Amino acid sequence: MKRAEAKIVENRKEDPASEPDKDPSTWLIEAKLDEDILDWESVRLDFRFSEIDTEIVESSMSKPDRLTVRERGKSPCKGRCHPI
Repeated sequence: MKRAEAKIVENRKEDPASEPDKDPSTWLIEAKLDEDILDWESVRLDFRFSEIDTEIVESSMSKPDRLTVRERGKSPCKGRCHPI
């Protein structure tokens, strides 16, 4: 298993109208990894849940060094996150 750190570049509240259940407490977090990940299109992302106090709905890689996390609840993520 490879570990990498990511710097959050954007943390924004998702438009409830774009959510299937219209949940108003959904957030999108865009982050940049400290390094490129090989085979990024098929990588599985795991997170240190002790550092995240919300429900992660989904996560995905958009580039070798970029990831997006959709979460519900009050978004505490600021600065750095630690995908594993």
